[in-house]
Amino acid sequence: MRLITIENTTGNTEVVNVDHIVSICTETNNVVINLSNGSVIRTRFTDVDHATDYVVRASSHSFTGTI
Repeated sequence: MRLITIENTTGNTEVVNVDHIVSICTETNNVVINLSNGSVIRTRFTDVDHATDYVVRASSHSFTGTI
């Protein structure tokens, strides 16, 4: 499982398991990442190619602090 962070259009950061990304597409001027649970993340990416490149190259998310 590899977790990455993605910033959505409202500026919030979401942590995503890349194994659950079903598709990346453009929808009404937004690049959208669709997840296997039916969730949709509207991102700040400008095109599908940049979003795909980020998912492939992004460093894994690391948790900080104590549990």
